[in-house]
Parts: sequence; C-alpha cells; structure tokens
Amino acid sequence: MTPTTVNEQFVAAVNNAGYHAEIAGGGMHTEGEMADKIQTLSKSIGSGIGITLNCIYINPRQWGFQFPALLRMRNEGVPIAGLCIGGGVPSLDQALEIINSLRAADIRHVSFKPSTAEAIRHVVRVAQASQGYPIVLQWTGGRGGGHHSFEDFHQPILETYAAIRACDNIALVAGSGFGDAEGSLPYVTGDWSIAYGRAPMPFDGILLGSRVMVAQEAGTSPAAKQLIVATAGLLDSEWDRTYDGAHNGVTTTTSEYGEMNHMLATRGIMFIREMFDTILNQPREKREALLLARKDEIISRLNNDYMRPWFGQKTDGRVVDLEEMTYTEVISRAVELMYVAHQQQWTDASFYKIVIDFVDRIERRTCITAPETPISAELFDADPREWHTRVSEMYPESVSQLLTSEDVQFFINMCKRHGQKPPPFIPVLDVDFGVLFMKDITCQPDDHDSVIDQDPQRVCIQQGPVAVQYSTVVDEPVKNILDGIYHGHIASLIQRLHDGDESRIPVVEYIGAEPVPMSLSESVDVCESETERVFVLPTQADCLPELDAWLQMLAGPHKGWLHALVTASAIVQGAKYADNYTRKLLRARPGRTATVHLEGGLPSLLTIVDANGVLELTTKCDADRTVRLTVYHKSLYGVVVPFSLEFTYNPSQSLTPIHGSKQRDNESVRQLCIDTWVANAGVPTVFEDVVDPTTVVKSSYTITEEHSRGFCESVGNQAWQYAFPRDGILQAPMEYAHIVFTRDMLRLLQSSVFGFGQVNGVHMYNDVTLEDGARMFQVDDELAVTATMNELTNLRPGKKIKLNWIVERDGKKVATIESAFLSRSHYIDIANAFERYPQQLITIMLPSAADIAALELNEWFIYCEDTVATLKPNTPIEFCLDSEYRYKSTNVYSSINTTGTVTVQGQNGKRVTIAKVDYKWDTAVKDPVVEFLNRFKIASDVRQFADGGYLLTTKANAHLSRAT
Repeated sequence: MTPTTVNEQFVAAVNNAGYHAEIAGGGMHTEGEMADKIQTLSKSIGSGIGITLNCIYINPRQWGFQFPALLRMRNEGVPIAGLCIGGGVPSLDQALEIINSLRAADIRHVSFKPSTAEAIRHVVRVAQASQGYPIVLQWTGGRGGGHHSFEDFHQPILETYAAIRACDNIALVAGSGFGDAEGSLPYVTGDWSIAYGRAPMPFDGILLGSRVMVAQEAGTSPAAKQLIVATAGLLDSEWDRTYDGAHNGVTTTTSEYGEMNHMLATRGIMFIREMFDTILNQPREKREALLLARKDEIISRLNNDYMRPWFGQKTDGRVVDLEEMTYTEVISRAVELMYVAHQQQWTDASFYKIVIDFVDRIERRTCITAPETPISAELFDADPREWHTRVSEMYPESVSQLLTSEDVQFFINMCKRHGQKPPPFIPVLDVDFGVLFMKDITCQPDDHDSVIDQDPQRVCIQQGPVAVQYSTVVDEPVKNILDGIYHGHIASLIQRLHDGDESRIPVVEYIGAEPVPMSLSESVDVCESETERVFVLPTQADCLPELDAWLQMLAGPHKGWLHALVTASAIVQGAKYADNYTRKLLRARPGRTATVHLEGGLPSLLTIVDANGVLELTTKCDADRTVRLTVYHKSLYGVVVPFSLEFTYNPSQSLTPIHGSKQRDNESVRQLCIDTWVANAGVPTVFEDVVDPTTVVKSSYTITEEHSRGFCESVGNQAWQYAFPRDGILQAPMEYAHIVFTRDMLRLLQSSVFGFGQVNGVHMYNDVTLEDGARMFQVDDELAVTATMNELTNLRPGKKIKLNWIVERDGKKVATIESAFLSRSHYIDIANAFERYPQQLITIMLPSAADIAALELNEWFIYCEDTVATLKPNTPIEFCLDSEYRYKSTNVYSSINTTGTVTVQGQNGKRVTIAKVDYKWDTAVKDPVVEFLNRFKIASDVRQFADGGYLLTTKANAHLSRAT
C-alpha cells in the first residue's frame, strides 16, 4: 500500500525477512523508472527471492507499458515471480490471455483482488479455465485500508468458499483490519466461520498493509507516522461509519480511480471530500464554472490545507493568476515548490525538466538568433534558487514582462505532460482540475520535506479504520512486526495441533508439489534394485519418452536434490533467473543408459553413458548440498574434455531450490572453449591469454596443398584453378583468408579481454579486402598475420567485439580482414569498453578562406615546422587519423585520443605532409576533430580539374555508367 510498497527498500526488507511483499506499480510513471526500481529491488533481495509487481488494471496507460515490460524483464532473467492485478478483474478472455503470457514467460503466479461475491466467482471461473495456473485470490472487503469495496468482509466468503476450495490452483488470502496474532489467527485456523454456523473456513495467508506503514523501513514520513499512532481507529463493527464523515480520526473518500479509499481524516482529506461532494462528482463539462464560482475560497483552501498549493504568486506574496506573473517570477515560484533547498535536490527529476524547458522557452522568446550555448546548459551546476537571477541578468526584460497567453498555456501543458509525476501545485482551475488535484496523492506521505510548512495535515495518508488501532509505536523494524504475528500463530498452532510438543511437527525435505507418479513406455528398459535404478533408452528417436515423464522417472518418488534439479524451471544466478539448462543436458537421447545410484533409497549419483558405453555425464550431491554436474565432451581432436557445472541445493527456497553462479558457469564455459578450440592435450598448442586490449597478436601461416584442397571440398568450391595447377602453381581461393585468421580469432575470443559469453556469440560479419595489385593466394605461400582488437563495446543485445587482421606476404600487405562478433546477453564493464579507428582516411575540401581559418584556429591542428605552403579554398586535404575512444558511460567518453597527419598534393603530384593532428581530452560526448572534418568531407577518390573544379561522380560510378 502506497507509500510503503512503492519503496523498493521497504519491499526488500519484507522479502528478506522471509515474507512476501509486492512492489507497487503506481509509483512508476515510465518504463525506464520501472526498470530502475525493479533492478534496484532485485539487487537488494536475497538470491532466489522472486519479485511480484502490483499493477493497476483500471489505469490503461500504466497497464499498457508495465505488463509488456514485466514480461520482457523476466525474459531477460530478472527474477520476476508474480503479478498482482489491482483495480478490477479482467474479463475471462483477457484474464486467460494474461495468464498464457505469464506462463510463457515462466512467471509463477497471478493475484486478483475481487471486490464482490460475483467478482470472486469470476476469479473462480478464470482459475477453472487456466489449466492449473497458480492464482492468489486476495480478499479484503470493505474494511481494508486504501482502496476497498463496499462489501462486508465475511458474507461474500461464506457464499463462495466451497467454489474457491474446489479449485486446487487458488490460494486464498485474507486482508483488512489485521494487526496482531490474536485477531488474525481465527482466519488462519478457519474458526471465524464457526460463529456463522459453518464449518471452519481457513485462509491460506493474511495481508497486512496499514499495520506496516509505521515500520522503520516504511517510506512514510516521521510526521505521518506520528499521526497514524495517534489515531484511535474503529472497532470491526463500526468501520462503515467512515462513509458519513470523520470518525475517530479516519474517513473515506473517492480516489483518482473513482474507488472508495480509507484515509486518515487530515485537513487535506476533508478538503478532498468536500471537492468530491460539491464539484468533482459533477459532469466534467460543468466543473470549470463551479470552480470559478468559488475561486477565492478554493485557492485559500489550497494554500492553507492542501499539499498542492495555488501556483500563482507575486514576489511580494500576493495571490494572482498565472498570466499576472513575470517570467522570472514563474521560475522562482516553480523552484520554491519543486526543489527542496535543505536537501539540495528536486522532489522529482521530471520537475527539473519542467523548469529547464520553461527557461529554454524564455530564451527562444527573447533571442533573435540562437546562442552557441543555451542558458539552460549554464544552469546545470548552478543553485536552482539563483536561476531566476541568472536569467534576469541575461535577459533583463524577463523581470518585468508578464507571460503571454501562449506561454501561459505552454506552462500549463507542461504541468499536464504524460509520463511525469504531477507537479506539487495547482496552476489553473479548469476542466482538468480533478487530475491536477488528485493524481498520485497517496505518494506524498513519504516526502514530508516537500510539503508546504512540512505539515502532515495537508497530505493524504491511507489507513484502515480497524487496523490503525494496532499501530502504537513508530519505527519498529518490519521484521519484528511480522515475526510477532507469525510466531504468535506458530505457538498457537503447536499448542492446538501438537499439545505444545514441537518434536511432533512433521518434517519435509522442502515445501512444494509432491513427485508425480510416472510410467514409461515399454520401449524403455527399466531395472531396479535396492542400490540403483537403470534405464536403457531405445535407439529409435520416435520411441523416446516425453521430457517431463523422463525426468520425473530419473528423480524417483521422493523429493530431494535430484528431483529439484530436474523439475525446477529456473536456476538462480545471483540477482537473475536462468532457464534450467540441466533439463536439456539430461533429456532422453537414443541409446543412452541412465543409472541412478541409491543410498538409503535416495539418489546419490546419476551417470549417463552413450550407446557405445562411453561416459557422457555424471551428477551428484555432496554432503554440503553442492550439486556437481560434469559433461564429458569429446573435442575435434578426439580428446575428452570434462565440462563441470556446480550448483547449491537450497531446499528452504522451494520455488527456486537450485542456485548456481553465473561467474562460475562462465568460467567453466570459457575453459571448455579454450580446451576445445585453442589449447588441447592432443596437439602441441598452448593457450596464451591476452590480458591487454592493445596487444598485437602476430603469427605465421603456410598454405599447403592438403589444406587448400580440403577447404575447397568442405565449402563446395569446385573451381578448376583450385584443383589443377597451372604452370606448376596451384592457387588457393580468396575465402581461404578465413582459415588464415581463425586461430588468432579463437584465441582473442577466449581471452581475458573479451571475457565471458563464448557460447552466446553470433558472427556479425566478415570483410576481406585485397590490396590493389596483390596476386591471389597460392599453395606454399608463407603469410605473416597481425591481429588487433579495434572495438569492444556494449550494444542493447550484448557486447560487440571487432577484430582486424593484416595479412602480409614477403613483407608486403596482401589483404585486410575485419570480423565482428556479438555475445548476446553478456556485457563488458563500461570502464573497459573502447573503440579504435586506425588509419582513417578523411578527405575534406574547404570552400572559403573563412573555413580555412576556422581549421587553423583549432588547437589540434598543428602545422609542421618546415611547411611553407598555405591552404587554398577548394583544395582536397587528406587526413590520416588514428583514433581511440574509452567510455565513461554508454554515451559519454572518458578519454579521446586522435592523432594523425595532414597531406595535400604537391606540384610534383606527390603527397606532401603539411600538418599533424594531436587531440587528447578526458570527458566528452563527441570527437571534435572528426565532427569538424565531417562537415567538409568529400569522397576520397574525387578527381580535381586544373581550373579548381572537381568531378562529382566517383571513379567507380563513372565505370558503372560506362558499363550501362
């Protein structure tokens, strides 16, 4: 419940204490904000704990971006475990479509919050049609804090309990009015229904919202917490009195979604009640006239009682309309209301953008020509409280000029922009007053400092009329609150069920579904004894058993490490979920024999051999619950390379009992690739790691007839010149260049510089360029190969590496090769990302003497000491540059280093070096050298005429023109 569950640190505290809390989507206004909050939460909770998002279905804009983003994040490995749908239950077709999407993304459960008995029956119909998908039915009735129904808590459950319990896939959870163990225990045991003449009707769990708003970790402000503990609240039989007004400090009003909402009866809430009773309950088209008829009264109430005051105010404090304010007064007032001075921070990042956009508007209004540096850029590091002074110094007329009607509307439109937090003021009384007045009002209690006068009576504090009586102490750790209720329940249940004897409590391996009895087809030979179970699979692929049935048979009839390993849908890797890849490794394959070794009737070791009896795989669990799975892989050289994976069996987390290590898995995969491709016990090659990205890798290669013919055969190249010598010389194809660089390529892709992600790699492209005049490859050619890494950067799908090779023969360059690879879902630390562009040839032509002067004024352009010639307009100038870029963030360089030479064509037709380029800088977003040159860049093969003109058509295009 806002403001608690909108705070990811509070949600983490609850989950880490061993309980379950949903992260509220109501405080996430953009997909980026949602991703940041969930990412922060995933790093704050214990490994293996899942995240559940509470999304308001009745809000189409919020649902429209949050639900697809949730699915996408789960597919990216974020530990999303569930979705709670608030604000209405979708139709049957829509609910099933949502469930199918959740199931496909391996999201484990969905929660619905029905508000009536008929809505409960609708959830039951959804559960019946969902093919067993786990559904949590959260019932709160009318006494719950925050949004609630008008319903009595008990009667709808009495009517529908039998239908609910007929669905094995529904977990029934009770909420509202709970705050201690004694009051909530009857709902756990089911005794509550006995008073109605019914059999016990236990719930599967309880919900707490209001009770934890005063917890130490709750985002509720200290002043709001004090108001809560000072509120007496109502008895269970009295809760509906709040519909008539304020009673014992609690009242009920209508929320922004049109739903009833229990709140503390602050001045702000009572003002909201009055607005709904008199104006906001009227048709939208009538509201503006009603507002204007009471304008002075409403503005006074806003300024005295509400958290969002009237915006219009002159420097001397007089209340005015927006059009009566000057431009600098608008800046000053906006900063006053949206920037917390003693915290030196904006209440929300979107508020900074509102003020900056308005400053830009002033500059566009005032300047005849656009300035080189906008004033908003200069304000970035300045104290916002001084912005109006800086603007008045630059544009003095802004001090006295009143806002034009266009700029009044511009400012109002900025306040109503979608995707931002509503501003903490009311700028105008119009038809949208209800939105500006009500949107996100329940988020304010967590930010006491941003409230006018820090007065908690101005804000809206959600609180249940019954549950509030249990909050008597502020800042009690949430774990203590929940433990007090939980341990109270446990103590009562032990006394009730086991006469207080804890030793009589049943012990299970872990809480979860029992193993499903399975039988295999007659095509699988099964031999069982006290010490082992042996399964011999058929050699025909179409006779193999289905995956789930096969794995259940391997796991056996008891829950344990092997059952967890083969049935878990995900493996926990730090703050991520990874698909359980062991299921694929253990799948049924033709001719395999699987042996499950038993100790005390439980699996201790699983071995799998192929049809020839060669060991393929083993997995076992050590005494410390370390599960080791080893695959015995045969390399291309026939050498067996063991590939080991290590997991931890954690039965205390039944949802995700298998925990791995992404780092450890990546190291194992990298070592497997090294052993398989680069270093191998059967060949003399030893892997030489590359730890420095500037390393130049050199090697040599001799083209042999055997290799050339074998290559042509493997790629299907049947050209005669590669099969039959001519004049005693046998040529090799151009594509053979791939063979030349493969060894170095594999070495660099397994290097420490590249890091992990080898098996996630995809080849993006190869580009082979022959030097002009170089002859084709021939058998017996001895080639010298030089390799460099010229790029290692992050793209959205993963990290990209670009490798370059120079192939030389007899000391002369024969070919240049460029190859790029993408490692999906693996990323390089941004501090290690780089790009290099060696020997870039950029030809420019400066059309005027002013452009030449602009080039010469650049500090990075340095004439050679012996240069006597001067540059002339319309003369091709060739820059040969070496550039290296290091990254500070995705779009910002931490360093730029660009050097090179500048040449022009001399009178004798030869290139003459006239200058050098030397530019080094620390933090920048662009390379000014390349940016400048690109403004005047021309094709590098432009032909210049004697009179200074030049041909626009390149040589290649001219050739094509003649050919056609």
